[in-house]
Amino acid sequence: MPTTPTVHFEAASTLAVVVSSNEPLLFLSDDLKIIAASASFCRAFEIDPASVPGRLLSELGQGEWGMPKLQSLLMATASGSVKVQAYEIELKRSGQTPRQLVVNAQTLDDGDVDRIRLLVAVTDVTDARAETRLKDNLIRDKAILLQEVQHRVANSLQIIASVLMQSARRVQSDEARGHLHNAHHRVMSIAALQRQLSTSPGGIVELRAYFK
Repeated sequence: MPTTPTVHFEAASTLAVVVSSNEPLLFLSDDLKIIAASASFCRAFEIDPASVPGRLLSELGQGEWGMPKLQSLLMATASGSVKVQAYEIELKRSGQTPRQLVVNAQTLDDGDVDRIRLLVAVTDVTDARAETRLKDNLIRDKAILLQEVQHRVANSLQIIASVLMQSARRVQSDEARGHLHNAHHRVMSIAALQRQLSTSPGGIVELRAYFK
């Protein structure tokens, strides 16, 4: 039974999978000529799907995909020397904000043993990185604010303790002096607890010792 139709069928199946993929994909020959691109890739990077097949990767768009480092890595992958995993690039296009991309590439058996094919997956992580930076900034700002609040609380407790001690020295009544000393002791316990809490983020603090 002839084998040629089977080979063609496998190649057509591969093209169909690539073109319909929800993930931005490029299907390349070993000389980095584009055999197919997924519709999701063309949408993501605003490329006319009809203009893609048969063009070199470096000719895609306005030439922004012709980055020398990316080209050399893909050529090395085609030769079997390396495998591109999570390689990060910055895609710069005229009049548009640069995009942070993560590229993964591997050789693919397309049923044609005489030809090497590359499957390249491109993930746009620009928004995810921006969200991560925003989250990190919010966490840092929250930590700074919390530190400032803790500092002010400590100062306020110190002032209250000083006022209580001064009042205890001036008062004539032993009973009143005792109440003031007791209040001073409690304020100092709260201050000690506050210091412990400020140096033990997320930890467990034993309260019993502070309220004896």
